[in-house]
Amino acid sequence: MKPSIPAKLKIRLKAVRAPLFTAAIVTGLAIIITGVFTSNESQAAPPSLKMIATPAQTEVTIGDWIVITLTLTNMTHDNMDIIKPMLDFDSVSFRIKTIYPSDKNFTYSVITPSVYDHNKAKMARISLAAGAESKTVFNIPAVVMGTWEIKAYYKGAQNQISSDMLKINVIPPKSNKPEKPTDGELIAKIDTSRGTMKCRFFFSEAPNTTINFVRLAKEGYYNKNIFHRIIKDFMVQSGCPKGDGLGWPGYSIKAEFNKNKHLKGTLSMAHGDPNDSAGSQFFICLGPQTILDNKFTAFGELVSGLDVLESIGNVRTVANPNMPKDPPSKPTEKVTIRTISFEFKETPSKK
Repeated sequence: MKPSIPAKLKIRLKAVRAPLFTAAIVTGLAIIITGVFTSNESQAAPPSLKMIATPAQTEVTIGDWIVITLTLTNMTHDNMDIIKPMLDFDSVSFRIKTIYPSDKNFTYSVITPSVYDHNKAKMARISLAAGAESKTVFNIPAVVMGTWEIKAYYKGAQNQISSDMLKINVIPPKSNKPEKPTDGELIAKIDTSRGTMKCRFFFSEAPNTTINFVRLAKEGYYNKNIFHRIIKDFMVQSGCPKGDGLGWPGYSIKAEFNKNKHLKGTLSMAHGDPNDSAGSQFFICLGPQTILDNKFTAFGELVSGLDVLESIGNVRTVANPNMPKDPPSKPTEKVTIRTISFEFKETPSKK
């Protein structure tokens, strides 16, 4: 028994020229039959790897950690070999949008082990059994107030995958004042063996750099670091774990050159060649340095402690064997960063 042709199809076939009549019928029937038997197969195939981002809290005080657990699940029936989930542009990145008072879109991530040696093919890998999960916790410092929209991306498998959007509210610290603060900013308190300096951040122009500096400071990375490089009337430099200017944190970050000028008290990231080689070393300008503008990432400025900065800048120096092109830059005495802590500075309300 031949399959019947629907009436609508018969009407359309009347307008077709005779030589094409048979081919048209066969093609039309093929379309109908295929639609009946393969409609379910036309749906998108399920993902082979699924990622879920889970926040520890949806409300975080400024200066505290935004804690996110990423869960990767192998959805197939076979073992899967993937890049180890870690903060890296070829593994895990976070695309972040901060909404009022600091509207900003940016990507938070790093380059491991550095821009010089990064090789995706040589990154550490893990084996994920069929149906198994891998959980990794990431800590992101909440450096500005407002609503944070965070979406995680993972590039360590065959195809890039992403999580659902998270919304985290970053709020001011608790206060005994009758009126709660509605705006303010995070201030870094740099306690050194020569005194204390305080700085604010240029988050809007250098968000990834700001988060990187705050994260390292909160983890205690800068504690006991010395100012290993001092050039009179130019700048003082710290952030090297080895104390000789040759150390780094095990990764580098992309440059965020911006409109901020290198003035006295400006904090900026040291880097080599290429530009994306900054990691943890930073410097503070002892005076205006226009030759550095838009060539180094300025990410903050001192709001107090210029006398401390000058005191560090006046330490006697000698020739530095690690930087032979420098004028005398090796300090003859150790000036140490004891700790870097953070406090909230409320912005006065406009009346």
